[in-house]
Amino acid sequence: MVRFALVGLAALGLMAGAVAAQGKMDCGATYKGFMDKFQQEKAAGMAGDQLANVNRLALRAYDACQAGDEFNARKLFDDLAKSAR
Repeated sequence: MVRFALVGLAALGLMAGAVAAQGKMDCGATYKGFMDKFQQEKAAGMAGDQLANVNRLALRAYDACQAGDEFNARKLFDDLAKSAR
């Protein structure tokens, strides 16, 4: 009985790991996608200091993503997209 419980726990652990790996955010693609869209739509009409601020914040979001803090990275990218409209 204990053997089945251990096998079941191991199987659940493997499934949870597979699901977590599938949901991992692609930091580079997210950053590039945001910057491409931003530069095409908004960058030309912004002042230099505003443009630098958006780039800094996008880089912070990228750094948060690379550090494994996907929740804050997504929030920063979403906030940037809203404020750049």
